[in-house]
Amino acid sequence: MASIRKRGKTWYVRFSKRETQWDPEKQKNVSILKQKSKGGFKTKSEAQQYGIKMEAASIDGVDVVKNPVFADYFEHWYLTFKFPIIRKSTQKRYITNYHYLEKYFGSTKIKDISRAKYQSFLNWLGKNHAPATVRKTNIMVKACAGNAIEDGLIVKNFTNRTTITGNQDNVRAIEYLNEGEMNKLVQLCLTNLTPRYTSKYLVLAGLFTGARLGELTALKWTDIDFKNKIIDINKTWNPNLKILGPTKTESSVRKIKVNSFLLDKLKQLKINNSEFIFAIPRTGLPPSSSAVNQFLRKAIKEIGLNKPDFHFHSLRHTHVSYLISQGIDIAAISKRLGHANIAITLSIYAHLLDEYKDQQDAKIINSLNQVCATFVQHREKFYDIAKH
Repeated sequence: MASIRKRGKTWYVRFSKRETQWDPEKQKNVSILKQKSKGGFKTKSEAQQYGIKMEAASIDGVDVVKNPVFADYFEHWYLTFKFPIIRKSTQKRYITNYHYLEKYFGSTKIKDISRAKYQSFLNWLGKNHAPATVRKTNIMVKACAGNAIEDGLIVKNFTNRTTITGNQDNVRAIEYLNEGEMNKLVQLCLTNLTPRYTSKYLVLAGLFTGARLGELTALKWTDIDFKNKIIDINKTWNPNLKILGPTKTESSVRKIKVNSFLLDKLKQLKINNSEFIFAIPRTGLPPSSSAVNQFLRKAIKEIGLNKPDFHFHSLRHTHVSYLISQGIDIAAISKRLGHANIAITLSIYAHLLDEYKDQQDAKIINSLNQVCATFVQHREKFYDIAKH
């Protein structure tokens, strides 16, 4: 219920509501009075409109009294609902986004965030960050706003129908190996290959499948069809919690056709006697991502390359680069990667397609020349027949 009073020259609104809550100490339901007040209205009409708005929101299930600082709510949300189940790298991303929100919105309350204000935030963030960074931030904030709706703090998701912006100058170039460099890395992994150290096997698997590290480390022997040469990607390994979880997206569940070369190497790991293909004999569990990337960075240096940003996911990019260079259809590549649609693949690897554009243009011209040559030959034969 909203009460309106005049205080000096302005009007004052107080909204009061009693709620019944369970008191764990008293072990019974208790009645709690919640109140929220706001003053400074120039006219009684303005105060009444504000009071009516609060009452309507309360009827819709919104907790009109509770209105936390937006950045603080975001932090509480991800610490409670996300941190227990996500990787450290993802945890860092949430923390970074919290600092973005804290810097831009300051002490702004969550009920005061409108679509326009949030769009201004995205525009601000996009001035100095790549579109991919802004997109990932928006995904997290959108989920948080959805949680706020469930908590009865807001009625609508203010992230809906907003536009992702970004600075193309800050787009980070994808690191990958060309065919020659890829061959060198394969040779290095094959040198002194021993089942005791599974990181080399993981690198080979990454190069030949394009699968993500979590997808590969989750593989069990039951996930490989050696007869039909197929690897079944259907789960991921969480190295922090040391548990199996779902794939990144529904489309990530897929079957990857592989060659005999890779399967013959993987068979060597059966000697480790573990259900996980890439398990370390000492622990019976897959190696950590830091251990695999440490080996990979060392290997990259050993083959004479200066690629400080190269990491396991770069093997996925290398796989794609090689397939594109071999003229493999982009739709087939997209399915192999587990992307939901071809547009995602094109958005990530557009620059690779541009790099091979000249090569593809040469093939097109060569094909057209063959058509022309065939036409000329037929025309000459026709003339010869006509003369006789």
